[in-house]
Amino acid sequence: MYRRLLAAAAAVLVLPAAPANAWTRPGHMVSAAIAYRDLMESDPGIVREILRIIEAHPDRGAFEVAVGRESGEARDRAKFVEIARWSDDIRGGAQDHPTWHYRSRPIIDRASPPPAGTAFKERGAALEALALNIKVARDVDAPLADRAVALCWIFHVVGDIHQPFHNAERFGAAWPQGDALGSKVFVKDPQTGVPIVLHWFWDDSINRSPATGEAFDKAGVLTTRYRRAFFKQLKPTEAEATAQWSDESYHLAETLGYRADAPRETSAKAATDASATYLRDVIPAAEQRLTLSGYRLADLLRVIFRK
Repeated sequence: MYRRLLAAAAAVLVLPAAPANAWTRPGHMVSAAIAYRDLMESDPGIVREILRIIEAHPDRGAFEVAVGRESGEARDRAKFVEIARWSDDIRGGAQDHPTWHYRSRPIIDRASPPPAGTAFKERGAALEALALNIKVARDVDAPLADRAVALCWIFHVVGDIHQPFHNAERFGAAWPQGDALGSKVFVKDPQTGVPIVLHWFWDDSINRSPATGEAFDKAGVLTTRYRRAFFKQLKPTEAEATAQWSDESYHLAETLGYRADAPRETSAKAATDASATYLRDVIPAAEQRLTLSGYRLADLLRVIFRK
């Protein structure tokens, strides 16, 4: 079934790819850890069902590496966060779908606009991919292996569409073909001083450790800092609401990600430090988006497994 659905969706999903990831793998692990904690409080049966399905995943190697010699709940936690990062672990491989990681819409650089006549269009298929994989995951008659792969994409894409730089890219005189979701803009890493792209500047702002324990520690910090009541827009949701999640990310890219004091350098050699005000505002904004993605992932999984 999964392969038939992929074939049917090919006309929509085969689009040019952008050279960027969303939230680093450690970031995706935090999103999954938030969902795990949230589900275990009120719906532990959903966690058990997800882990049962994942046992049928056709790419067993990634999960065996993730869990190592862990046992009991530690093993379950490690497996659960691997679900969220698997789609990045297979980047460039036969199972990868590069356009599923983003939904990019243009933001025009008003201070230095692109040449007249420049064509702009939406790119990426994150929303279509999410709808496709939700359909597979909900189908109790589908092969477990297909449902397991679909769950991996659901975990991952929910995180992706909460990252502002997977929903927008800037077009201007310096980037007439677009800045590839912030991947053609350079800034110095605030921790190392090494030049990185603006997209990674956001990705790395939350968590850099690939350790499961640290992902859950960070999830605990974030859910204490930003409880569910903090997010007025948070409601149990069906898949149709995911366009709103992307719209929120686009708006944040427009108002913060690409605002007037955002980095603009076009080469690593020219990279400078981000302004103090930009850095000050990016950290809480990224934390909130990642935390919200974890809560929304938990709610979406409730919808999938309760109907």
